[in-house]
Amino acid sequence: MLESRLSKLRRAALAAGLLLSLAPAAPAAHAAESLDNRIGEALFRRMWVAAPTATQAADGLGPLYNARSCATCHPRGAGGRPPDPAVEGDQGVGYAIKLNDDPVYGRQIQSNAVLRQVIEGRPRVTYREEEIRFPDGAIVRLRRPTPVVTDLGYGPLAEATVMSARVPPRVHGMGLLDRIPAGEIEAEAARQAAAAGPVAGRVNRVTVAGKPEVGRFGWKAMHPTLDHQDAEAFSLDIGMSTPAFRDPWGDCTPVQTACRAAPHGDSKQFEGLEIPSTVIGLIDGYLRDLPPDGSLEASKDKAGIALFIDTGCAACHRPSWRTAVAPAHPSLSDRDIFPHSDMLLHDLGPGLADALPMGEARGQDWRTTPLWGLNRLAAKDGQLSLLHDGRARSVTEAILWHGGEAEEAKGRFMNLPAEARKRLVRYVLGL
Repeated sequence: MLESRLSKLRRAALAAGLLLSLAPAAPAAHAAESLDNRIGEALFRRMWVAAPTATQAADGLGPLYNARSCATCHPRGAGGRPPDPAVEGDQGVGYAIKLNDDPVYGRQIQSNAVLRQVIEGRPRVTYREEEIRFPDGAIVRLRRPTPVVTDLGYGPLAEATVMSARVPPRVHGMGLLDRIPAGEIEAEAARQAAAAGPVAGRVNRVTVAGKPEVGRFGWKAMHPTLDHQDAEAFSLDIGMSTPAFRDPWGDCTPVQTACRAAPHGDSKQFEGLEIPSTVIGLIDGYLRDLPPDGSLEASKDKAGIALFIDTGCAACHRPSWRTAVAPAHPSLSDRDIFPHSDMLLHDLGPGLADALPMGEARGQDWRTTPLWGLNRLAAKDGQLSLLHDGRARSVTEAILWHGGEAEEAKGRFMNLPAEARKRLVRYVLGL
């Protein structure tokens, strides 16, 4: 039976055109799972090409797109960054500008195009510096971004169109977040509402295939599952069809007739799609088993924990959860995890609001970002790309952008002695 399973996977990998040595290196009991993940990783890194090609399973890119592979926006599973205005031609890493369904440009600006197609534009950003002074006299300079699109290929944006920039998040640990029971997330929202304090997180209920589900992935918790998020990324970022987003032209609108009429990679051999369910499943499996960059154990920094709780950070950045029982995925099953997120939407005030609602998330609402994994970036504090558009270069800057429900917590942080502020930042950077 195991040999039959491995043979089937080898055939699927060969059909996908993967140039891999697929002889399993793991013990026999884990060979199939190991092989799945190796194929999934190869698909995550694959550079897709435009149709038509001799290898149907490798084509279907675009015609308009932002990236040719998943790994382009998530190098080594990391997040992205915005363009550096000081570097001519820099496009950042995975930086994208979302739209509220512009009649010509759709839901996102695509900055690349296959041969004989016209790009939609080039995303850029400008910054205005703002000075924040702490009660003890310390000064931090924040940069307020304005997203810009140059070289618009199809005329001006509609007058009512709203733009909001995004950088890709880190993908490590998503499988564990996927295993937090939806009922527990709803219970956390009810607990916060009953507490009648300033923090009152909400669930973003997302309808998928006619069924309302608890959103948990994306900057505004727009995706209930890992596979739904991956499917939308293929549609918007790479321009390829999946079972959840079946248009082979991705985000091209009816006005963009050349894009819709261009060759596509959909094939009867692959469910009439460019990215069939088997491929999505293999990529999801690889991502699901990626461990978080941060610790899988509770922090031992008692002083840092106390500061984190006393300032009010833990009210939204809930330290721990327990995953659901999942016999098919023993590495994700029934275990304590420490993402430091309540997985809920919170009103973070006008400073971060983007006037681009998604589902039940309003413009000022953002899902609490998991903090685990910042330990890998600790040495770069001051050169980071935090928050949804990468505006914050340090943990301190990210905290200072918080408002709304987090206004009181920000105030407590600002009133801490300088050494206590540094201690709290070290704690966050150790997660």
